[in-house]
Amino acid sequence: MAVVVKFKIEVESIGGGVSDGHVISAAFDEGGGMMSYELADGTTDQAIPISTTTGVTTIQAFYIRSDQTISLRQIAADTAWSVTAYRPLLVTGTSMTALLATNASGSTANIKIGVWGT
Repeated sequence: MAVVVKFKIEVESIGGGVSDGHVISAAFDEGGGMMSYELADGTTDQAIPISTTTGVTTIQAFYIRSDQTISLRQIAADTAWSVTAYRPLLVTGTSMTALLATNASGSTANIKIGVWGT
């Protein structure tokens, strides 16, 4: 199933209006809507199940937002990306087969994630 994903980006200063903006559009073989996922506090390198709900086996782009600061990596030896609470992370142009999440925030993290790829 072919999927086209569009991301609208706007840079705005409070009270100053939009100073820059554009739409990023990319086509992928597989992908799904946004998934909700809970990650318990104290969890280390837990695999986020993506292929069972999206059909994606190789992640080429993902979007993630969490209400707690968490970290992500592909394998345990990788340097982790930090996902700051309430600050979304969009990664494109990657080729990953897994997402491992760690939560040391002190609370359960409520995550929204979308993945696209092949």
